[in-house]
Amino acid sequence: MTKGGFFETPFQPISLSLADTKGLRDVMKTIVDASFERYVNFSGVDPNLWKPLKTKDGIQIYSSRTKQHRSPQPPYGGSVDDDSELQSLLCMGWTSCSLDDMMQNVVDSTTAVSTSRTSFTNDFSDSAMLALVEDPTVLEPYTSVVVKWMELDVRRRSIGLVKNRDYIYVEMTGAKTLPNGEQVGYHVMHSVGIPQAHSLPGKVRAKLSVCSFFRQVDKSSVSIYSMGMMDPMSDRVRQVVVPRFLKMLLSTYKCSQESKVKKLTQSLGKRYSELDNRRPSSSDNNNCITCTKRTWRLDKLSSRNNTCMICCGYICGSCKIEKKLKVPTPDMKVATKKVAFCFSCLTDVMTANESEFSFVEDSNDGPEIPRSTYHSVWSTRLPRWSLTKNDEPLADFSSTR
Repeated sequence: MTKGGFFETPFQPISLSLADTKGLRDVMKTIVDASFERYVNFSGVDPNLWKPLKTKDGIQIYSSRTKQHRSPQPPYGGSVDDDSELQSLLCMGWTSCSLDDMMQNVVDSTTAVSTSRTSFTNDFSDSAMLALVEDPTVLEPYTSVVVKWMELDVRRRSIGLVKNRDYIYVEMTGAKTLPNGEQVGYHVMHSVGIPQAHSLPGKVRAKLSVCSFFRQVDKSSVSIYSMGMMDPMSDRVRQVVVPRFLKMLLSTYKCSQESKVKKLTQSLGKRYSELDNRRPSSSDNNNCITCTKRTWRLDKLSSRNNTCMICCGYICGSCKIEKKLKVPTPDMKVATKKVAFCFSCLTDVMTANESEFSFVEDSNDGPEIPRSTYHSVWSTRLPRWSLTKNDEPLADFSSTR
């Protein structure tokens, strides 16, 4: 990430031939089919094979106890020490959302241009889409295939003793059907070797392979099953790389208030600049739309960022809620912007369904969210932001057989 919040991708866009595209699809389909069979037949965690690492946000993380997997010559090239061990990881648990919201969040993260994640989850230093193989459609909204580059920032956390790891991988999302007819979503990340994506100075080109499945277990919960492997590494490297990788992976599977705001940013898309330039006219109400406090014209002119990004109403300094978002620019860069929201609009974002993130055109051809222009906090319902579920056990995957 360069100064000023802009990121320059280290590679040129990659053009894949039809043969390359077919090869990538075949490899990913093989991985999904093999992993899906393992998921369907999963009956529980064997404590003799897996040791618990940590529990976070309802998800239990395990690592393999024994050296079950000796690392052979990898299909993507490179040499490996015969005594090395692949780092195997297992994540299982639940998160509070619907399957549609979960898959929309995963697809958005997969097909996002450059580093388009919000600053709420700064889980890797840089990333970039190198090639778009398949985009979601109306008929198949869960389906996507992209080639990406990602860098895990571990150097600062290891005081410079461990170099940053970067990955070239294919990322694929989609849906499959269980034997009982129930639909599950999946997300796969698998390293590949692409000549155009050369190794970068000061970084170690690493490999990964992760396959995750998501299933709706009740009206408000989705179960998560994720099995992954990382290339061999020393104990010192493992102590800083694995936690960073897990943080990145789990943030993708977290349907939270922050992901709602991220969806709002992505919904703004190319219309961000128009919304950013829109300001209330001189005839607008001079009261704060949250607390209704009277605001003088001079105060409004001197406070450019005191306008709600959604309803364009004025917010006083006490009521303004600011979020830092990373938004794409026309030249395919990413800029960090401070965006102001009023309490009522932010509440609507947090509690809205996915289908409610839509825009209509107003009379001035500007994008507008259909809602009341002026509203007071005293007439706004409080948001239901609780994500705790202490009395609910982990999902039983054995019922999928």
